Amino acid sequence: MARALFDNDVMSPSRNLGADPPRFRKIVEHIRAMIASGHFPEHAALPSERGIAEEHGISRMTARRALEALEAEGLVYNEDRRGRFVSPRRLTYDVSNMVSFVADAQARGTDLKIEVIYAQETEADARLAEHLALCPGDAVYEYMRLFRSNGHAIFVETEYVVAQRFPDFLTHDLRQSTTCLLETQYKTSARTGDIVIRMRGLNAKETHLLGLTPSHAGIELEQVILDHTDAPFCFGRQIWRGELAEFSARAIVSAEDRR
Repeated sequence: MARALFDNDVMSPSRNLGADPPRFRKIVEHIRAMIASGHFPEHAALPSERGIAEEHGISRMTARRALEALEAEGLVYNEDRRGRFVSPRRLTYDVSNMVSFVADAQARGTDLKIEVIYAQETEADARLAEHLALCPGDAVYEYMRLFRSNGHAIFVETEYVVAQRFPDFLTHDLRQSTTCLLETQYKTSARTGDIVIRMRGLNAKETHLLGLTPSHAGIELEQVILDHTDAPFCFGRQIWRGELAEFSARAIVSAEDRR
């Protein structure tokens, strides 16, 4: 009966620092090796907690602990009601050079699909007006898009562009790089950007779109994009599944900064 509640290999106080590693750690190493060997390829479904528990003769609590450890390492990701899957090679977003993630990912052959959730004209609130150097109530185009790699959601993005500057923007196909769209159709390119990255809890709509469990945390990236005259023309917010992405940047330190 006690076996159903606690796994002795994890909970027993008789274990000491010189003993064998707890069984859940052996399960972690076993699954890690199977991922490394290619037995479980990218996006492959892992056995359930019950399946692991029955196969290895452990409790479901120990199986869950092993899977959570793999998830914490970034080797595994969890999709609500579907189970856990092997994480793909992480997608990189270059925040220092303002590289278009979409154009760069497609150039590298990534199977990236974009779904437009909604697109509409709206009015800038006080915070958005400050970001885009507008007056509250000025017209902006707002659109939300979901990005998938190999069929799995990786991030959801909401962007705002100045309506007066980009007339008829919403008539274009938004299932493409908007950076390239602005360059080709409106002769506007990004020169610099102010970027903030933070961890935060996700709301119900975000977790639903990303296939995450409720109250899951994600990585939020906000950026104000400026043109060659330092005029802001786009504000964007991206919510990433942290286990599927990484961010790169380059710090430039001048001689004055080192004094």
